[in-house]
Amino acid sequence: TAGGNKKALLIGINYFDSEAQLNGCINDVHNERDYIVSAYGFHADSDHMRVLTDDSKMPASMPTRENILNGFKWLVEGAVEGDSLFLHYSGHGSQVPDRSGDESSGMDQTIVPCDYLQNGQILDDDMNLILVRHIPPGVRLTCFF
Repeated sequence: TAGGNKKALLIGINYFDSEAQLNGCINDVHNERDYIVSAYGFHADSDHMRVLTDDSKMPASMPTRENILNGFKWLVEGAVEGDSLFLHYSGHGSQVPDRSGDESSGMDQTIVPCDYLQNGQILDDDMNLILVRHIPPGVRLTCFF
């Protein structure tokens, strides 16, 4: 899109050395990064793009529950009309019983951080609250899960 600031948060979790191990989630992130930079003019510097992958040697770049939630907040922080925000998540998703009563299925959808056993999953309700409800009109938010 033309004009406005562009920010992206890219998350890839392979769950190395676990029963839940996946292959290719980190590759998805690298491919998505290359694509949005070349096709849509996103900048790969840390002011415009954050990448969380579980092969990172830097604790702040690991896709933990806390880092993902902080990444969501960073993504929408300061957004104004005309901005484009992009979120890519490649990893496990799951469901847990709905405790707020807002799901007709009785289940909340979740994404599964690399530290889910210690710190829990991230509910769709939390993603909606952080990512959707606080962005101003005219901001484009594109999400791939």
